[in-house]
Amino acid sequence: MDIQFLAAFFASKHLSFLTAILCWEPELTKKLAQETGQHGLRVVLYSPQAAPPLPAYAPRREGVLLDLTCDGASDVLQAASSSRAFIHRYTWLLLHTSAERAVLDSTLEDVAILPDADVTWGSANALLDVYRVKVDQPLLITTLGLNISSSGQELAALWASLPAAATRRKNLNNVGIKAVTVVTQPQSFLGWSDLTMRHVDTFPKLSYPLLKLCAQDLNFTLLIVKQTSLYGEEVNGSFTGVAGLLERGRIELGICSLFMREDRWRVIHYCSETVQLQVAIIFRQPSQSAVGNVFVLPFSRGVWLAVGGVFAGAGALLLALSRLAADPLMQHFTPFDAATFTLASICQQGFHMTPSVISARVVMFSTVLAALFVFTSYSAKIVAILQTPSNALQTMHDLASSPIGLGVQETTYKRVYFTESKEAATQQLYRRKLLPFGEKAYMTAEEGIARVRTELFAFQTEAQAGYEVISKTFTEHEKCGLKEIQSFKPPLVAVPLRRHSGYRDLFASRLRWQREVGMMSRERRIWVAEKPRCVGAGAGFLSVGLVDVLPALKKH
Repeated sequence: MDIQFLAAFFASKHLSFLTAILCWEPELTKKLAQETGQHGLRVVLYSPQAAPPLPAYAPRREGVLLDLTCDGASDVLQAASSSRAFIHRYTWLLLHTSAERAVLDSTLEDVAILPDADVTWGSANALLDVYRVKVDQPLLITTLGLNISSSGQELAALWASLPAAATRRKNLNNVGIKAVTVVTQPQSFLGWSDLTMRHVDTFPKLSYPLLKLCAQDLNFTLLIVKQTSLYGEEVNGSFTGVAGLLERGRIELGICSLFMREDRWRVIHYCSETVQLQVAIIFRQPSQSAVGNVFVLPFSRGVWLAVGGVFAGAGALLLALSRLAADPLMQHFTPFDAATFTLASICQQGFHMTPSVISARVVMFSTVLAALFVFTSYSAKIVAILQTPSNALQTMHDLASSPIGLGVQETTYKRVYFTESKEAATQQLYRRKLLPFGEKAYMTAEEGIARVRTELFAFQTEAQAGYEVISKTFTEHEKCGLKEIQSFKPPLVAVPLRRHSGYRDLFASRLRWQREVGMMSRERRIWVAEKPRCVGAGAGFLSVGLVDVLPALKKH
């Protein structure tokens, strides 16, 4: 046995830890430890009967050297297959005296060496790269052109020229891979390309064309199982729905997108994120008249003081001129007449007296002209204020403290993020506006958005579902009055896989390629509704209600 080759093989893979499962003489194992140490490898030796567990997940990559001629080597292979140890975390070198196809088939008969595996069969005559596209499929063997006497330079040159496993193993020979998808409303499901109800089962519909293209790209067949149960919740220590099927190994792939939640990471893995889900509370800002007196809003405090000063000064100046000028009509001009003139000017009314003194006429003319400009500006501003919603509700605390009602879209996570949130305002909102109403607080997107349109109501929904309903039911003017607050930021949404799947790197590579070339963006534009744009601001008619003029009536 060429010990130098063994050390050079794992060193050329850029590993630092080696598990050697051998039945050699002590002299050979000592020499192996010395040689690997010179290459910067730390080696731990085991016999096949005392082989350590090889977990599929650990913080580091490592190499495994297994002599298949040792007693108990087949048990090591079976244990590694059961623990999903034939994945990218381990680099395996299987030593044998023969490289015959029959020997490989009999030795690795039912071992799960799937496309993510890095397994090399080494003999005196050849080095072979081996894997299978599925457990029940025959081995696919590639001759690497070297043998166990090759040098480290030859090995390094080989790995540099060899494409990555995800590239050279793209052909899965049309095998069937079990997959599951979710159709929550079968009665309204009209096919994967139906756009009439984009907000229903959006993520399965978005994921299907991506996975279908992936199946064509990698040459495999999707064996799809449809179910009406949802994506999966933990109940009594195990998951239901899609996550439960993946946890129990009944399926390999989910044709949907699941939240990458911490509790699900324990039982499933993900291969590629598809979209960033937004969850927002959508509502219409209350009108300006609902939160304040619109009749004092047109001007700032400084402008009001300036206007008052100008008209008060005009009245006082006119009164002074009546005392100084020799005008018979102005001799009986009293302070009450001055106040009446000032008020009449502001209200765009005339005055019963026309003085003959030029100075008094100039004062009257200037006052009436100033009143015209003030009145025009005031009226225009009032109209603009009545057409513009207020900015009274800006935060979760504002919503919790306001009289506005609140509803939540009926989803699997409808309560989760409220109860898990540590934000005081979120907890206050939940206790005040959701908890007292029980199940009545949860409704479909159509029901919630309809109440937003007709009532003082806020509705928490997946933004894409809400946008879809808004675009179909709201007028252009109504869209301009909408406001949204992000209640919480959900985790990324990604395509789920069976935990430690042998196809994870392969699927991730091809889905990443779809993202890079724009295929994912295209599907997102098709299935995920965009935020409605405000293009009709100021258009149309606006009715003025009693609440708008009530402050003026109260003054009287």
